Amino acid sequence: MKINTKLSALCVAATLLSAAQIAAAAPAVTSPANAAQPNVASPLATVPTQVPAPAASASVATPAPAQAPSVPATTAPAAGSVQAATPAAPSVPSTAKPSKPQQPSTSAPAAATATSVNPTQLDKLNHESAIPLVLEAQSRYQYAISGGKSLGQAFQLNGKSYRYLSEDIGTKTKLINYLTQAYTKQASEQFVGKFFVEVNGRLAQLNADGGNLLEFSRATAKMVTMTPVKRSYLLTVPYPAETKQANEKITVNFEKVGSYWKVSSAPHVIF
Repeated sequence: MKINTKLSALCVAATLLSAAQIAAAAPAVTSPANAAQPNVASPLATVPTQVPAPAASASVATPAPAQAPSVPATTAPAAGSVQAATPAAPSVPSTAKPSKPQQPSTSAPAAATATSVNPTQLDKLNHESAIPLVLEAQSRYQYAISGGKSLGQAFQLNGKSYRYLSEDIGTKTKLINYLTQAYTKQASEQFVGKFFVEVNGRLAQLNADGGNLLEFSRATAKMVTMTPVKRSYLLTVPYPAETKQANEKITVNFEKVGSYWKVSSAPHVIF
């Protein structure tokens, strides 16, 4: 019995010792745990502090400035597009302006062409401008040979029938002035002396008609001789197609009088 009692006491003591050791060991475990918590807490505190700071700097500093420029950039294209539309509006007037100049330019060339080939003020003679001058000479010849505006009063002279020329070319001076717009004075006087007579200060001509069928408007010219003040052209002049006649070859002489070219061949020699 005593032995059992001692064993029991020893067991109890051992149990108590174990409990004491466990109890002693328990604080040691708790202490590390408590120390670990501050260690964990302090990193956590550091992390939140570090995270908000970058996050704030990224969200506030970086995005805000980036967004601010990006908005003007978007606005700039829009303004550019508006400005592009604004030039587009001027481009319409500018398109209208070309059309306006085109009309004057069309009339201007016409005026320039008329001036360059003006038969009474021709300062440059070539195979093209020679034809309009010949046509002007033909027109003045036909007007004079037909008596002018209308048939004048007829009368008899030396057994032949004559008629007076119209008032506008009814005197030698008037007729010479009219012809010398296209002919030289010498060619004009040669023509007047051959086909007209002067009666009581007035010009008259034989009561007859003249002319031919040659179409000088379809003539072509080729230069034969040339000097600074005198030139000759060979004209190829067709008859009307229905006549089936061969073209005529006619040489026409020109002379520069002052600043302008005139026909120096007498009218009746050409026409």
